[in-house]
Amino acid sequence: MINFKHFILSPSIVLLPLLSNLSAFAQNQSQKIELKVYSQNEQKQSCPDKVVVTEQTRPYLEGSFTTDGSVNLSAYASNISVLSSNEFSVTWVGKLKPKYAKCLASAGMSKIDGEKYSGNLNYLRMHFVKGKVYFILDMAGGFDPNDYPLVVVNKSLKNGNPTWSWGGTD
Repeated sequence: MINFKHFILSPSIVLLPLLSNLSAFAQNQSQKIELKVYSQNEQKQSCPDKVVVTEQTRPYLEGSFTTDGSVNLSAYASNISVLSSNEFSVTWVGKLKPKYAKCLASAGMSKIDGEKYSGNLNYLRMHFVKGKVYFILDMAGGFDPNDYPLVVVNKSLKNGNPTWSWGGTD
């Protein structure tokens, strides 16, 4: 006769590490954030329709959380650099490539992983103005579960493209 405790306990021991791995995978999964470009140009082909950003949450660390992000801005511009930054915001600027040089537009968050973005904080924005593109990460107005402001933890360039980290306390 099979012992009922062993019958229940054995599958639990096997499934627990599997469920833990799935949870860790879900926490580390990246998401695609689509910024819709709103052009003022009559000839809209001088502007991209959208720009896609990738963000990924780091594995849980007691007391805080961090999200890493990047955007392939070099697809639209060259000579990209940090124009300005502080604890809550960073702006990168680049010279638009000839195909987009006449673009006059702004862009903001419209979708996350294909689903309409309905959040209150439009923390990723862009401006296409006078032959330049400005990519803005702005956490101002965002707050963590302890009512502390969300902050920019890191800002840099990797392979000529903006990369960043932002986070808060849990």
